[in-house]
Order: sequence, then structure tokens, then C-alpha cells
Amino acid sequence: MIRSMIRYIKGYLLIRVEGYSPERFLNACSHRGIALWGLRSAGGAYEMYMALKDFRRIKALARKTGTKVRVKRRYGLPFFLHRYRKRKLFFAGAFLAAALVYVLSLFIWEIDIRGNSRRTDEALLAFLRAEDIHCGMTAGSVDCEEIARDLRAAYSDIVWVSASVQGTKLVIQVKENNHLSAKTQGNLQDAGEAGQGEEGTDLAAQEDCTILSIVTRKGTPLVHEGDQVKKGDILVSGRVDLKDDAGEVTGYRYCQAQADITGEYQMPYEDTVAREYKERTYEYDKGNIRMQEEYFLQAGSWTFTLGWLKNSYREYEYHVEERQLILGENFSLPVFIGKRTAVPCQVASESYTDSQLQQILSRRFERACRELKKKGLEITENDVKIYTEQNAACARGTLTVRGPVAGEVPTRILPDPQVADQTEREDQTNGNE
Repeated sequence: MIRSMIRYIKGYLLIRVEGYSPERFLNACSHRGIALWGLRSAGGAYEMYMALKDFRRIKALARKTGTKVRVKRRYGLPFFLHRYRKRKLFFAGAFLAAALVYVLSLFIWEIDIRGNSRRTDEALLAFLRAEDIHCGMTAGSVDCEEIARDLRAAYSDIVWVSASVQGTKLVIQVKENNHLSAKTQGNLQDAGEAGQGEEGTDLAAQEDCTILSIVTRKGTPLVHEGDQVKKGDILVSGRVDLKDDAGEVTGYRYCQAQADITGEYQMPYEDTVAREYKERTYEYDKGNIRMQEEYFLQAGSWTFTLGWLKNSYREYEYHVEERQLILGENFSLPVFIGKRTAVPCQVASESYTDSQLQQILSRRFERACRELKKKGLEITENDVKIYTEQNAACARGTLTVRGPVAGEVPTRILPDPQVADQTEREDQTNGNE
């Protein structure tokens, strides 16, 4: 590939060698280091490719070997420039296009966020905009380390962040702690400030449940298998008591409690489907219908359109196809091209039958069960039934599930026992005086 590009830039020729002994000519070229390639026989003669700079060296060889050399075709940039040497506007436009591409390569035109599941792209992009990180900023002003540091500081559930500039694309990869809820994260930050740097988390029940198993890796367990707990009860404490030889508590050590806790609980399920619905029929295939189309080119805040969407359809929908221009893999441009189409349709009111309603609710229930399994929950009992009414149908009931029931909450910080005893003695002394 690189060799072909070099040959194109320098220029090369397709020549035809004929005469009494063309083999002597080939041997002479090899002896003098003249590169030949693409050699083939052509009706008693030979055709081959040769670099432009070597063509001037073969005149003496052709006379000495009694051969005749004829140029069949010319390739490369020198011949292209010579052919269009009078078209100054063409070269000026090519130069301006190259300069424009170079200028555009100095900016960020796309922010690609990967690995996020709890946080949406829109939420993270809004945070980046608040930090003055946005499309259109210069690539040289992007501080990847600062972006990673700010994201970790703003979102406690993001445990790892990587930011890198690839061409005109800012790629941000994140890894989230899926066991932490957004509400818990805010509580953890408040607890860290209140504890003056002492960080600790408890594991609390997220549902009213029965504890089936508990394996504690870190912290102090407060419940056992078979216990009935309420939502919010502490299951494993992140506060560890420090005792002296007499067994008295002399202080506390705080840690992030870790345990595998499985519980069983009931969760309600309800889903409703209306009997009437709107049925849309699209008129794609009718020969007498001509859909209105509009092509657009959007560059930054400028939009150029070709076509017309105004129509006399009674009912219609807008269908939009859009694509961003990308050179290579990572060179995104702030240019979008696409097409908008006004698609005529007919809207009619239809009604589901009882069997159709039952099928829809059954499919939705199966999808909900699959989502529960993805979360690590096992359904042990199903008490969901379908009730059909005049205007709707409803699936109602309860599910008995088994799975993780613990969530992190901040540990309550207690005063040091020794400090508390000293304060109590001072209060008693002051009272006696």
C-alpha cells in the first residue's frame, strides 16, 4: 500500500519493449538497478511498469541492445498535475478543502460514552456541558485526566473512568457499581462529610423479607437465617467495636460492609391493556400516492434543504433518516445528511378480542419475568391472574421471589466512648461545683 502511494506520487509508466533481443534489455536494467514490475509477454514483445525517474536512464540501454521502447500509458501525480495545470480554480478548491479538513480535525465533533447502564448518555452529556466539555471545543483544550476525575467525584457509582481523544471523537469509557443506587450515593456523600473523613456503609434490607442465607465478608452481621426483617432494617453493620481486655468498648472502626444476603419476599404485579387501539395503515405501495420528501444537509447551525414536505394528506407521519459524515473510523465531521419523508397513512380504531388481550398480557408478563431473572431474582411462586373487562384487560397478582435484598446505606457515626466518658465526667464536675 505504501509502496503504491510512493509510486503514484513520483509517477510511473507502462512501457512496451520490442526488438531483436528484449531479454538483453531486461538483464541490463537489472544490472543497473532499474526497478521493473508487472512484466508480461505481449505478442512477441514485453510490457512492464517503470518509475518515471528511471525512464531517462534507459535510452542508452535501448540503443545498445537494439530494442525499441514505447510508452503506452502514464500514471501518477506529476502527469495529473500537468494535465490540469491550467485549471487553477480546481487546485485552489482542492487546497481549500484540504485546509478545511485540517482545521476541522482540530476540534471535537462527537462525544462517545461507553459502558454506562445506570446513567443515560443525556445525563452525562449534560454534566459535561456544565463542565464546559462539549462538541465544537478544540481537541487541544481537552484535559482527559480532569474529565475522569470530575466524573468520579460527581457520581459515586462510577468506579472507573477513562477519557481519550481519538481523531475528532472524545471517547469516555465508564464502569459503574451496579450494587449502588442513586439515592444511596447521595447518602454516602453526606455521611462522608458528617463523619469527617470516616467512611462506613451498612447493608440494609430493601424489602420486607425472610432471610434465607447470609455470608458476611466484612462488617458485623446483625441477622441470621430465617429472621423476618422490615425494609430499612440493618442487616450487616459497617461499624466494628474495638474492645479492651476487660471487654469494654473503647472505640469504633468503620468499614464498608460486604456480604451476600439472599431473601424471599413478595412483590406486586399489575399491567393493563386498553381494548381499543389505533391501527395505522401506511400507503407505501399505492401507485397514485407520491410521498413528499425533503433532503437536508446540516453543518453546525446551518441547514440546507432540497425538496418539500408540505402536503395535503389527511393523516401522515414524518420519517427521518440521518447520518453523520465520518472519515475513517475516528474522524467525525460536524456535518449531517439525511432525508425527511411525509408518509401518508390511514388511522382506524380497532378492538382487541379477549384472546388477543390475554396473549398481549402474557407476553408482557414473560418479558417482565425475564427482566427479573437478569437482575438475579428467582420466581418461586406465581399468583398473577388475567381479568378481562369491557374496556380493558388487566394482569394482577403477586410474585414470590428470591434474590439479593441488601443495599448500601451510610453508617451512623457514634462518638468515641472514651471522649464521651470524659465529657460526662466534666459535666458531673461542673454540676457539683
